[in-house]
Amino acid sequence: MSFGSIVLVLSMVAFFGIVWWAYSPRFKKKHEKDGMIPFLDSKNHPPESFDKGGDSKTSDKSKS
Repeated sequence: MSFGSIVLVLSMVAFFGIVWWAYSPRFKKKHEKDGMIPFLDSKNHPPESFDKGGDSKTSDKSKS
């Protein structure tokens, strides 16, 4: 096996690992939460659907 073949196989394994991680149902909530980051700012609280099931520190502040 040549060096090029080894690099090709390792690259394919890394690619499919990243695709599995990105589309795995296990990580769906985390990806949805992270996807909302650009829409948040310090003046507005996150939407209610964003806080459900999360460990957001802002949810504690908004309730008091």
